[in-house]
Amino acid sequence: MTAAPRAVLVLSTRLLRRGALVLTAAGGAYVAVEVIGYLQSYPDQASRVRLAAFQDNPSIRMIQGLAHNVDTVGGFVAWDAGWFLQTLTAIWAMLAVLRLTRGDEEADRSVLVLVAPVAARQVLQLQLIVVSGAVLLFSTACSLVLTAYGVPWRGAFLFGLGLAGFGATFAGVAAVCAQLFVVRRRAVGVASGVLAAAYFVRMIGNSSDARGWLRWSTPYGWMDDLQPYGAPRWSALVLLVLSPVALAGLAAALRTRRDIGGATLATSDSRAPRTRLLGSALAFGWRGTRGVLAAWALGLGTYALLIGSLLPALTDYLLDDPGFLKTMATLGVDVSDITKGMVAFMSTMFGLAFSLYACWRIGAVRAEEESRRADLLLIGPVSRPRWLGGHLALGAAGLGGLAVSTGLAMWAGGHATGAELSLGDALRATANTVPVALLFLGFAVLVFSLRPRLTVPLSAGLAGAAYLLPPLGSTLSLPAWVRDLSPFQHLAVVPVHPYAVTSGLVMIGLAATLAVLGVTAFTRRDLAGA
Repeated sequence: MTAAPRAVLVLSTRLLRRGALVLTAAGGAYVAVEVIGYLQSYPDQASRVRLAAFQDNPSIRMIQGLAHNVDTVGGFVAWDAGWFLQTLTAIWAMLAVLRLTRGDEEADRSVLVLVAPVAARQVLQLQLIVVSGAVLLFSTACSLVLTAYGVPWRGAFLFGLGLAGFGATFAGVAAVCAQLFVVRRRAVGVASGVLAAAYFVRMIGNSSDARGWLRWSTPYGWMDDLQPYGAPRWSALVLLVLSPVALAGLAAALRTRRDIGGATLATSDSRAPRTRLLGSALAFGWRGTRGVLAAWALGLGTYALLIGSLLPALTDYLLDDPGFLKTMATLGVDVSDITKGMVAFMSTMFGLAFSLYACWRIGAVRAEEESRRADLLLIGPVSRPRWLGGHLALGAAGLGGLAVSTGLAMWAGGHATGAELSLGDALRATANTVPVALLFLGFAVLVFSLRPRLTVPLSAGLAGAAYLLPPLGSTLSLPAWVRDLSPFQHLAVVPVHPYAVTSGLVMIGLAATLAVLGVTAFTRRDLAGA
């Protein structure tokens, strides 16, 4: 390998190394929590046989996928944690690819790379190699944790290989989207839409045996049929291995057909001017991010609608399985009122999503500064506190909107299937997590002002770690003060219990303090452009 390609590999690795390490640590920790929770909840074969009796429940299959050999540790982890690990690695891979490709083009950094004796097609292939290597590191960590707990290495290796292929497949999807669309956020939206569609097609395929053929049209379905702890279907593994190669080849071919800053799908350059929402910095900030907020609301709302509609079936399933009920109690579900307890548990998951949205929202501010668009506003009469404060206000308002829309969707799904869930309970449950999301919004602003490059990796990584800390601490019997480091630990189980008013006010106060510190620090540093 010559010096130029080697330099591209090194640069891409440096840009992604922090995120890749956080992803790997999160995956390994999550698998460890799953294994320990399973061993505690199902200590004997009799309890595991009872669990296996529920593996054909249509509602459970739709959410978590097909269960194979869940009476073993490896089979349970592949089923119960598999869909989450697949989604996690796919999202990270897509965002990483779009950052290296379309993101660098928007910031004019790609030009600095392509002045070297290396073709654009080769640069893209090298970047995909780096992302695939990070995904492979993540899957290897998951496999090693499984083998450390005595799970047969063959199944762990196959499960890890499937995870790597799944993540690399969506890295390829993102690479293709980066060639098709000229705007990064549009490419992110389309790639995320493909991931969501793949999940929902799998759900339809798992809803009945007659629709099972649909699983072969989605990578989620390939992972279902891989069966690393059953009778492996090598055709599913072949699809998981060949799809990334095919998508990478397609993306490379498309890259040769366009110029830097261009796209395969042409856009009109003679559109009539659209001057609406250009009258202020606040309005301009809303105009630039409303589409992504709508996509978040649609995705979370659709999933909440599904969860609400499956509440009766989930409740019956849990009540019939004491072991799984014990597992959910270990994870923080209040089993005294199982329906409301499940709503509270799912709302905590939505709280993580809200927190990640808050981190992304400030990441969009970083992108605006990095691309020099902020310069055009800040050289005028718009002050730095006003500009950044406007983005903060939009972020907080977006969090409120997401909480309301998600709560409404969950109630609508439950109402349609006769779940014992009132509209007020659903809204209170989703609103309960907003203080945590506001806390990470303030933290992201502080990171943006002190270390702009770490805005999203550090804030989003901390949000994920905070979410995992309570169940991990409970499973590993960590001291209470360690679990109390997570803001999620201080949330009341709403709607089973009333709000924890004191905790909520403290988190809001901390969020405001972090935001003020961040805005103050921003006024005292230079703008960090490309």
